Amino acid sequence: MISFFVGRRDEKLIELYKPLGFDKVLFVKEISKVASVKECKGGEIYDAILIKTVNVDMLRRMVDKAANYYSLILVQGTNDKINRAALENKKVKALVSPEYNREKDSLHYRNSGLNQVLCKIARDNKKVIIEDFRDILLNKNEKRAILLGRIMQNTKLCERYNVRFRLGNFATKPEEARSFFDLRSFCIAVGASKKQAQRAFLPL
Repeated sequence: MISFFVGRRDEKLIELYKPLGFDKVLFVKEISKVASVKECKGGEIYDAILIKTVNVDMLRRMVDKAANYYSLILVQGTNDKINRAALENKKVKALVSPEYNREKDSLHYRNSGLNQVLCKIARDNKKVIIEDFRDILLNKNEKRAILLGRIMQNTKLCERYNVRFRLGNFATKPEEARSFFDLRSFCIAVGASKKQAQRAFLPL
């Protein structure tokens, strides 16, 4: 079972996650600029890189550069164009929180960042969709309720179109870490099937 931590590798954090039910912690470097890609080579201090941008050309440049240093490249969902570009890019392993920073929902559907077309692309390209539990911690009241609805929709879409689904806790500090049992319960609460919940914490 794996979990995620946004920050530098720390042996104390590895020990913290063991009693929480995780076998491994992936330390993630979050970037939003091309120049930041090679600050720390993958595998030495970080296990993965999380790219965050709203520009497709910038995304491609960062992915191409990151591929020289990291074997595990993740992309933060920020808009429809970014989501599609990430799912179509052979060097990208996973799309994180497709619903991130979305505008208001339509009267007829939730603006969750995924749809039938994107799910088929993700399935055919063997991409992983990761929902970030930390977003739930950061949002409150109405915003949290809207976010939960979008995550529920994405969970069902992944199940329907046989897309690889994961639930991650991209904590940035120790107090944000949650146990495997808490996260599995949340996974089921947002509509994951028994099969999805069992696989939601497997290695990517």
